[in-house]
Parts: sequence; C-alpha cells; structure tokens
Amino acid sequence: MNTVSIGLWALVLLQGAALLVLAHKRKKEQAEYEEQGKLLTRYAADYLDMEKRASQLTEVYERQQEKAGELEQTQQQIRLLKHDMKNHTLVILSCLEAGRPEEAKRYAGEILDKLNRMYTYVHVGNSLLSYIINSKLSKAGELGLEIKAEIENLSFSYMDSVDFSALLGNMLDNAIRGALHSAEKRLEVNIAARRGFDVITVKNSIDQSVLETNPGLRTSKEEPGHGYGLQQIRAVTEKYEGTVDIYEKEGRFVVSVLLTD
Repeated sequence: MNTVSIGLWALVLLQGAALLVLAHKRKKEQAEYEEQGKLLTRYAADYLDMEKRASQLTEVYERQQEKAGELEQTQQQIRLLKHDMKNHTLVILSCLEAGRPEEAKRYAGEILDKLNRMYTYVHVGNSLLSYIINSKLSKAGELGLEIKAEIENLSFSYMDSVDFSALLGNMLDNAIRGALHSAEKRLEVNIAARRGFDVITVKNSIDQSVLETNPGLRTSKEEPGHGYGLQQIRAVTEKYEGTVDIYEKEGRFVVSVLLTD
C-alpha cells in the first residue's frame, strides 16, 4: 500500500472517529434535553399540585371565616336574648303585681312567638351538628320553606370538623336552593344510624325532574343548582370510604350519604 492510500485511509478513519464522537455528543445532549424536559414536566406538575392545594386551603379558610361569622352572630343573639329576657320577666311581674294577668299573658305570648321564630330545631350532644342544623334550618325558615327534621344524637367523631361542616353544609345549602325553586318549598332532613351506618339524608321538593333535564348536575357560580358543592360532598364521603346516593322519588330530590367509623 503506497503512502497516498495510507493517507486516505487515515483521513477516512479520522472522519469516522469524528462522526462517532459527534454522534455520541448529540446522543448525550439529547439525553440531557430529555432529562431537562422530564424535570420541567415534574416541576410543572408540582406547581399545579401546589396551586390546587393553595386553592383548597383558601376555600377551607373562607368557609371557616364564614362559620366563625355565623357563630359570632348566633352568640350575639343569645347575649341579647338573655338581656331581653331579664327585662321581659320584670314587665310580666309588674303586670301580675298590678293585677293585670291578661296583659301579662298577652305579653308572654308575644315573647314565645318571638322565640319560636328563632328556629331552634335540635339540641343534641354533638354541638357542631346542632349548630349546623340550627343555623341552616333557621335560614331556610326565614326564606319561607316548610321544614321537617328528624335528627339522632350521632357523634361523627371519626370525621374532621372541617370535613363534617363541608359535607353537611353543602348538602343543606343545595337542598335549600332547590326547594326555593319549587312550588311546595319543602325541605326534609334525616340523620340516623341504620344497620351500622351513619346516614345523612336531605330531600327537597321539585316541580320537575332535575336528573332528566340535567343528568350531569352541572352548575355555575352564576346559576347554582343541585350540582353546586356536589364535588365536595363526594370528595369528603370518599375520604371516609362512604357512599353517596342521588335519586328522585315522589316529587323529591334526594341526596343520601352513608358513613361508617
């Protein structure tokens, strides 16, 4: 083999080696780009998770603030009632001492009517249950709804208080909104233990089938309907391995939740 041939072969070998080095470099760069892409995807997913969690925490905080405001309003009403009752008692005693029993009786009747309008529906050992039921049904009564409530003294001790408030509060809010759009305007609440389950059932009157006209129970902030808050109801129920049953029967839209410790 002459010198020229050797030189050509050497050049080919050098070019081949250079191509191999370049290919290896490009392969390495491609792997680095792919790894960076995976990292960016992971960072984006983590950011979305953090954003979702922040949104959930904001919702929880807003609900807690709302509950705190409602509780403060209730406590203020109780303080005013105690103060008023002292004055009412003095008025009744003065009427009796002055020999005006009919006036005392009429005045006492007015007080009872006022107390009845406060809508204290239940008083059970579970203070949170009592508070939610009384506050929501008081609101329903003020809106003109006819109400039937049957509440057993269940502890729901296995549930976090925020979760329990979100579950029961959303069930009642949905039913109140639904009942207001019906002619009968009726709300029914039943909380009881059945066959080892704690069952919360909330019904509201309807004029036409909701599930037929809106099977997906879609809603919006502008036009809230039965689907409003349903995502939270399902999420809380699933967290405690319970079940949600939604159906219609005898002119009622029914949401029933089964929970167990």
